[in-house]
Amino acid sequence: MSKTVILAEKPSVGRDLARHLGARDRHDGYIEGPNYIVTWALGHLVGLADPEKYDDSYSKWRLNALPIMPKQMKTVILPGARKQFSAVKKQLLRKDVDRIIIATDAGREGELVARWIIDKAGAKKPTYRLWISAQTDKAIRDGMAHLQPSAKFDPLAASALARAEADWLVGLNITRALTTRFNAQLSAGRVQTPTLAMIVAREDAIARFKSKPYSVITAEGQGVRWEWQGKDGNRLFNADKTAQLLNKLRGQDGRVTDLKQKTRRINPPLLYDLTTLQRDANARVGMSAKDTLRHLQRLYEVHKLVTYPRTDSRYLTDDLAATMPDRLAALKSSAYGDTVRRINQGQAKLPAAFYNPAKVSDHHALLPTEIRPGSAQLNHDEQFIYSLIVERFLGAFLGPAEVRDTSLEADIASERFTARGEVTVKAGWRSVAQDESALEETDDDTDTAQTLPDLQVGSPLKNLSFKNNERRTRAPHRFSEGTLLAAMENPQAFVDDARANKILKESGGIGTPATRADIIEKLFRNFYITKDGKSLVPTAKGRQVIDLVPEPLRSPLLTAQWEERLAAIAQGQDDAAAFDADMRRFAGDLVQAVKNSDAIFKHDNETNLPCPHCGKLLLAVDGKRGKMRVCPDPTCGYRETVSQTTGARCPQCRHQLVIIHKDDKKLYACNHCGFREPFDRFNDKHKGGKKSSRRDVAAYQKKQAKEKDIGANAFADAWAAALKNKKDQ
Repeated sequence: MSKTVILAEKPSVGRDLARHLGARDRHDGYIEGPNYIVTWALGHLVGLADPEKYDDSYSKWRLNALPIMPKQMKTVILPGARKQFSAVKKQLLRKDVDRIIIATDAGREGELVARWIIDKAGAKKPTYRLWISAQTDKAIRDGMAHLQPSAKFDPLAASALARAEADWLVGLNITRALTTRFNAQLSAGRVQTPTLAMIVAREDAIARFKSKPYSVITAEGQGVRWEWQGKDGNRLFNADKTAQLLNKLRGQDGRVTDLKQKTRRINPPLLYDLTTLQRDANARVGMSAKDTLRHLQRLYEVHKLVTYPRTDSRYLTDDLAATMPDRLAALKSSAYGDTVRRINQGQAKLPAAFYNPAKVSDHHALLPTEIRPGSAQLNHDEQFIYSLIVERFLGAFLGPAEVRDTSLEADIASERFTARGEVTVKAGWRSVAQDESALEETDDDTDTAQTLPDLQVGSPLKNLSFKNNERRTRAPHRFSEGTLLAAMENPQAFVDDARANKILKESGGIGTPATRADIIEKLFRNFYITKDGKSLVPTAKGRQVIDLVPEPLRSPLLTAQWEERLAAIAQGQDDAAAFDADMRRFAGDLVQAVKNSDAIFKHDNETNLPCPHCGKLLLAVDGKRGKMRVCPDPTCGYRETVSQTTGARCPQCRHQLVIIHKDDKKLYACNHCGFREPFDRFNDKHKGGKKSSRRDVAAYQKKQAKEKDIGANAFADAWAAALKNKKDQ
């Protein structure tokens, strides 16, 4: 009897598919049933080969060997993936298998994961595509009933391959050129470099900014705060004029000269795509883009509570209207039960504005699934992300909020004053969801809304007190991860050309929702940026690399043009071969520009400590989670941790503790008051329930274990052992 192999992207997805399809016989790397064999990748098992696979001489980085332009790009099995690749290949080539179903993530990158594996395995069997946006049984059942020939997705695969090869040609060549020309471990790429350029440009704007003092004159009386308005706004930059105005106003009465009221409707915000969710999570609780995606991925893969995470659309397709009752029903027994009942009492129907198939490419906006959340064991962060998605979803059903705005004008000593009031008439969607604009940074000096008493035109204003509110103009805000994501999505402010702005708007900006979090993490990993609180700050190395990189690579326009062409290839409207030829020319031009450069790179963080592997002097750097020393030679790659930040608090002053490495020993240390305590002694006290926060330290160590750039983490192992011993006692 013939069988079908189903290739999933991850083991967890493979297990779900196997359970649904009745495959229960577990083996190493696959699960088999009467009709189906379900196997899986681990993300990418196959990737593009490094230069030395084409020629051994490329193993040594040399400027005169560039550019490297293989005529035919080779693929290799990635390090650590050989065992699983062998398991997959064996199933694909079985004689009793006559059909393959691709069930990797439904998107450009997921398509490439499967195509590279199937091609590398040499499988030449009829192939079909399972294209689903959720991991629920219903989604799998519907998807299996509507399988499509894989040939329909050939243009998408061509787009994915073109993107991967272009990133290799440009990224590898410019990175080797910068590193060898300037004798420093430097990297660049068509997404990370314009992103870094925006951070540097913002820092330059802040440095150039000259703060000026100014005054805002206010009057208070009858329960109203009035604000003076001049011809050019409410700011007074001349101290003498401010003093004269205050002298004129003191002791004066006024009267209301104008009153306007209007009711406005505030429509619910669109549903989340990945980027807007990451922005909200960062603005509300400071969660990084990478962590948001990680929690969202678990909600999708493990808990089955949300639809496909890496979506770039905030709209729905028309066929989803029929699924809304089931999604609402799943939330009836949750904390949102009252809201669901209120929705069902009205017309449980999403407005037409949320449906726009033309704005849905691979996947629709994020939605809760029809799975009841009460059965899932969510951690705190997963619950937070899930609540954002649910609240945005429910808010869409509740309709517009209605607000009555009142604006008042008054005459005081022939000077114009204004006041503004706002009253909610109907909460609508605001009863469950927060307005995106409430999370945005602002320097607005206009009147803040207040609750106004019942005043009419002609009402007298007596016993007024006047105040000079002294302020200073403020520099632009540094980027947070949330505001940087917004700038990556809409980088038009960093490009002057009108045509370029149009391309950027149509292409969705720099990178994709699926890659933006990784790009930010890469900037940290390369020590191009660091954090000051929530703010992102370019390092000296990051600033220099922007000066060294050829100008075309700094502009957001480049990656937007790429994405525009890649989208066209995916639609069968552009030629992948022509795109490849253009990318090869571009990579060659970049290398030549670096070769011709007479700039100099200067390390400002060199230590006097030699690298134990190659002898070059180590560099002192600030990693995302602590201080490190790294070798400047990219072919060496040595790095060591000097101190690691933790969530633990100093028992003496309550400031944050770090873990430092001294004479082969580890200590908890406080940089504020000088507290020091050996690692083991601190943990023993901690186990005893003393002053440190075990939850904070455990949470930190969980994150720390995922940071590849720090390497092996003995502290995480020790702490896990300590917690296990505690549990066993």
